[in-house]
Amino acid sequence: MQRFSRDQIIRVALTAVILLSGLAMVPFIDLPAQAAITWQSLAGVYEPELEVNESSGVPGSIFAFTGSGYPPNTVATAYKDGQPLGAVPIDGNGVGTFMVNTAGAAIGQYNVTLEVDINASATRGIELAETGPLVTPPPDFPGPTFNLVNEVYLPLVTKP
Repeated sequence: MQRFSRDQIIRVALTAVILLSGLAMVPFIDLPAQAAITWQSLAGVYEPELEVNESSGVPGSIFAFTGSGYPPNTVATAYKDGQPLGAVPIDGNGVGTFMVNTAGAAIGQYNVTLEVDINASATRGIELAETGPLVTPPPDFPGPTFNLVNEVYLPLVTKP
């Protein structure tokens, strides 16, 4: 009777594992490919987009933002020129909506960003002009409303 060396046993075992792993995939032959596996999907990299209903309006306008392509079921943060405005829930489809109220804001250009993390961030600019339309959100637009200008309450202080 012939004795098998340790190396021969290891080679046979590896060959069997490789063949059996290929056989395990046979039931999946007729299934359609859902999506290509890319390094972005494995790394959690997203390419979100941020849309706004109008890009320009007068102070007092309320702009409606819709972000898509974000990680599903997360919470994003809305920013104005790098300053946080508040939290925006992202639904199971990767979509989040919010509004920005410009009452009391100065004329000028503002950048609004919706960000989940460094890999999921999109920015859209809005402009407040002296003349133009008073922008209003679409009826029943969902999501939180943030004020572009933060009001600071300072109590009246007098000296005796």
